[in-house]
Amino acid sequence: MTTKYSVECWIFAPDQRVLLLQVPARPGKHDAFWQPVTGGIEGTETPREAVLREIAEETALQLTAGDVHEVATGIDVVISPELTVSKTLFTANAPHTDVVTAPDEHQDHQWVAADHVAAALFWDSNRETWNTVQKYLTAESHADDA
Repeated sequence: MTTKYSVECWIFAPDQRVLLLQVPARPGKHDAFWQPVTGGIEGTETPREAVLREIAEETALQLTAGDVHEVATGIDVVISPELTVSKTLFTANAPHTDVVTAPDEHQDHQWVAADHVAAALFWDSNRETWNTVQKYLTAESHADDA
């Protein structure tokens, strides 16, 4: 079995809406669907370096290492008996909502209210990571209150 390492990032606008990117339909494979920023870790990149690169490539947002927060690592998604994707999960705060999507990867984007994110997602694995992000943010907000 092969394991590919990837990153997934849930980006929040200043008003706390969440960025989703639309992957175009592939006839015979899948309809168009919504997902967060996601992509593979290349070569000797760290997950943090990979997520910053993916954010820039997929949204044109130029964020820094301090703008992204690691939520979890080693989230394994079995794609097939031959392939598992092991994700490192991040959140990021965007300074604005001006996004330019990469036309070779995404055909649209939208900023979605947090309570509508799960319903917009196609993949169960994205809904599961969204739940992980929500739990992380809830724990962080309670830690700030202490």
